[in-house]
Amino acid sequence: MKEVVNWGILGPGEIARHFARSFPSGEKTKLLAVGARKEEKAAAFAGEYKIPRYYGSYEELIADPDVDAVYIAVPNSVHPQYIEACLEGGKHVLCEKTITMNAAQLRRCMQTAKKNHRILAEGLTSVYEPVMGAMRERIRSGQYGKLHFITVTCGSCKEYDAANRFFSPELGGGALFDIGCYAIGFANYFMSEKPSVIRSEGVLCDTGVDLKSAYVLRNSKDELATVMISLRSKTEKIGIIACEDAYIRIEGFIRACRATVTYLDGRTEIYEFPKRQLDAEVEAMTRDILEGRKESSVCPAALSLSILEVMDEARRQWGYRFPFEKKAEEE
Repeated sequence: MKEVVNWGILGPGEIARHFARSFPSGEKTKLLAVGARKEEKAAAFAGEYKIPRYYGSYEELIADPDVDAVYIAVPNSVHPQYIEACLEGGKHVLCEKTITMNAAQLRRCMQTAKKNHRILAEGLTSVYEPVMGAMRERIRSGQYGKLHFITVTCGSCKEYDAANRFFSPELGGGALFDIGCYAIGFANYFMSEKPSVIRSEGVLCDTGVDLKSAYVLRNSKDELATVMISLRSKTEKIGIIACEDAYIRIEGFIRACRATVTYLDGRTEIYEFPKRQLDAEVEAMTRDILEGRKESSVCPAALSLSILEVMDEARRQWGYRFPFEKKAEEE
């Protein structure tokens, strides 16, 4: 039985730096290799973070037989290509959000993961925070009564620049693909079933990506969720789950460490949790690999798929299609 999981990083960008800085020290994990498009970039990254091996192409990293799991940190638009390559190369995959550009791409990747008996998970930071799992367990146990609705606000303010990736449809820009997966993910994470009714309004900018959007979600159990997302107006990032006997408020839910429960009589309870970094994602994936699981125990691909299905339907309602989707429709 395997005792150590060797990790590789594909793409030495800014999020990869965060990943390397946060990588947990311990006997069960090792950051073994990094791959870049240019050898000098890989070498510099490896030297900075004391990584033993470096490669001047992504393909060389994938071909390394000692690498067990790969963290994919390349732009969203090429995630599917390298997810597939890593899975076919026998690697488990942890991919930075948003995992793919649409649900169809993720379904194909999930089939490849199943065929190759490898785990595929999204690095959706918020769900790896201990507060999230702990509060979902309490809610699903019925401790606070029936779940009725969820509301989420999530806004950031990016300076408008048509050349920036945040506003580029080719690179999967817009509020939805920047922070939307977190906000919609919060709703889907706590709902007991994925939404079957999706209604959305989005405001697009000159480049064609969304600047702000609103959502109403409903599932077969009549649980409702409302979500507000913005790329040009900063808001508190708050998620509220309203149950029959109490409501739960999770502030800064992308990096949350506290939940406040308020009961009908006004009593409140505050629960504090440690705040984690990307090391939580590594630890969760490593544990799943060593224990022989077939999917992520924290962020299964099915959760990511439910998020992308909402995002797909919202974009359909707005008329926002990526260039590669338009091309496919024309063909």
